[in-house]
Amino acid sequence: MKYTCENDKPRVRLVKQYFITALFAVQLLTQTLCAQTHKSLVPSKPSDVPDYFSTWNIQGYVVSYDGAATARVMTEQYMFGDGPLEGWTRFFPDFREDLIFLMDDSWDIPVNEHRGEFMGEARLDAERFPSCKGNLKKLVQMTKQSGWKGLGGWICAQEASAAPDAANPEAYWTARLKENYKAGMAYWKVDYGRQEKNQAWREQLTQLGRKYAPGMPIEHAYTYPVIELSDVFRTYDVEVVTAVPVTLQRVARLLQYKTQPGNLGLINCEDEPLIAVGLGCVIGVMRHPLNKSLPNGLSDHVFPKAGRNLKARLDEVNRALKWHRLAAPFAVNNDARFSEQQLTDVWCLGERETWVPNHHPGDTLRESAHAVISRCMPLPKVKAEGGEVPYVLASRYPNGAVCVATVERLLLEEHIWATPRVDITLQMGNAEGPVGIFGYYRSLKLCYDKPLPKGARIWAQDLIGKQPVDITSEVEVAGTTLTLPGSLLERIGTQASTPGDESAPGLVLMVE
Repeated sequence: MKYTCENDKPRVRLVKQYFITALFAVQLLTQTLCAQTHKSLVPSKPSDVPDYFSTWNIQGYVVSYDGAATARVMTEQYMFGDGPLEGWTRFFPDFREDLIFLMDDSWDIPVNEHRGEFMGEARLDAERFPSCKGNLKKLVQMTKQSGWKGLGGWICAQEASAAPDAANPEAYWTARLKENYKAGMAYWKVDYGRQEKNQAWREQLTQLGRKYAPGMPIEHAYTYPVIELSDVFRTYDVEVVTAVPVTLQRVARLLQYKTQPGNLGLINCEDEPLIAVGLGCVIGVMRHPLNKSLPNGLSDHVFPKAGRNLKARLDEVNRALKWHRLAAPFAVNNDARFSEQQLTDVWCLGERETWVPNHHPGDTLRESAHAVISRCMPLPKVKAEGGEVPYVLASRYPNGAVCVATVERLLLEEHIWATPRVDITLQMGNAEGPVGIFGYYRSLKLCYDKPLPKGARIWAQDLIGKQPVDITSEVEVAGTTLTLPGSLLERIGTQASTPGDESAPGLVLMVE
């Protein structure tokens, strides 16, 4: 006869709890032991991708964005010094090896000059960098010794009128390209100036670069068609509160061009790493780790904490850079698909939430962009149970890797940025490479052309982590479809997060 007295019931419950805990512990131990015998899914070697960190916003930050003073602090002391607000080359110890350190506006002009006849000199100013004495090669070496991939420079789109050879643009830029190349410069960011919208001038500069500085990417802006005949095209400056839809607008426009042979044809979508990985773009990091108020005591209006708080989100930059070790950004080739649906983001500006001069507290900003964009693959299918949906991006990279990203929205009623959780289905085709998964999901279905191999194991790893996790028992495999719960993706994709960091999840998945 079986029986259980009332006094035994707590013991039974306790035994069950012990049993469940033991099973969980065994499962966790098994996963850990398997992970320890499986090498990292992320290569240890930095990529060759021309991702960079621009000093423009840190220049502004240290002088509280005081106009011309922003240019005066682009100096050796601020790059390498030990004083307050100095030591920029010591930023990002976890990922600077994946970035070019790009000296922004005014590294090449006398320290007390600004927007004058010296703009466009493109030669290292000896007063700003006294230990180099005009020797650019020495500065390149100093930067690399600090752990960066290389050194780049901001270039004004004009010849410096004070220069003796300014009257002959071809000879002018030939001389400077030769000098920069010989010194080992890794990148030129060609920005505003008298020639900023002169497409022929920009194309000629690129052609001279091919000849006299081969392998040194030259980045352009302003004139969209030039992307077909250039290395990199930058989507240009945005205010953080509307950066996602505005950047998506500009990327979508650029994706409709077709790169001509012999050109890299890459899009630099600046400081939007999830857009970069989702659409095969290069990253131009603008955020920096100094996350307190400006030196004058005011809040940093270029990086307002309301909603996005980008300076508390460095891990997402790191994850995107690690993805570039697995899959390199690729040339525009009129290879994109766009959903008919567009999403409109709305934000009512608060105090010190923008740097744009004609935007003021109380203004309502509205910007729209395609809800779903893909490159070299079908558009993802998005299913929501009412309510808002995120921006959804997906790309199949030339090496067979696939990446999907959900990107946050501006939600006016809540006055917040958020990524609504939805169910997403991705048509993978015959893809067998790594899968990058960024952002938040309710679920994600990966649909392949053929069933997964019998006994296949599913591995996942936070892109900034060191060890993969065997998640085979936590996913559903049914024929050709692999279904991943959103809670699992969030847990694994933030497993190696820096304490206090607010970044979205980002992981790599492999089927073996």
